[in-house]
Amino acid sequence: MVEILVIMGVGMVIGYLLREKKALFAAIDRIVMAVIFLLLFVLGVSVGLNETVVESIHIIGVKAVVLTAGAVGGSILCCCLAWRLFFSDTTEVSIHDEMGEQVAHEG
Repeated sequence: MVEILVIMGVGMVIGYLLREKKALFAAIDRIVMAVIFLLLFVLGVSVGLNETVVESIHIIGVKAVVLTAGAVGGSILCCCLAWRLFFSDTTEVSIHDEMGEQVAHEG
């Protein structure tokens, strides 16, 4: 764990020192994307070699769908609840026109 933090810290220091070199950003972005794709490929090979995972892929898929649906549904429910508790009264704001009469404002 310490090695990971040290490597990340060294990378942050190098990135801080090279932040003025705008030409490096495009090359670094390409390298980062290539490394991410390589890591995903190696992860796929690792999963494919694991017989336990391959044999129970249908169960893992169903659990993933249920967890995803629950997370999305819970997020929507919490957002609706937060909207009603904290923001519903701000949509009823009215403004005055030039003559001082109230004009309904939808927002």
